[in-house]
Amino acid sequence: MSSLLTVLAAGIAAFALLLKFGPDPRRNATDILVAGLAAVNIAGVLGLGWFVVEMLIHDGVMVLEILSCVVAMSLLAGTTAGALALERRGRKKTAGILSGVTALPTIFVYGFLVYLDVNPIDWR
Repeated sequence: MSSLLTVLAAGIAAFALLLKFGPDPRRNATDILVAGLAAVNIAGVLGLGWFVVEMLIHDGVMVLEILSCVVAMSLLAGTTAGALALERRGRKKTAGILSGVTALPTIFVYGFLVYLDVNPIDWR
């Protein structure tokens, strides 16, 4: 469970940094929502990177699996950068929608991984 907690801590740190260095000193609910969803996406990118490193250490080079993780990481990073750019330009609602489109599946996957960590599958 330590890797899941590490990714969660990275997401919380990203949220704090996004709030600290965000574009507007007067925060409203949309700014906090976009920062939270962007932090979830950043934690998702870090979690996928962690998964790739673990896969390389334990299983060796698995081209298709690593490639799919790299594609997912680039999509998450690209949409997060796009959402933050939209927020800086004042299109906060669009930034929230763009962040939410990628953050919700990330939240569901993280929840499923926590569920699997608590209730391991017996393959026998």
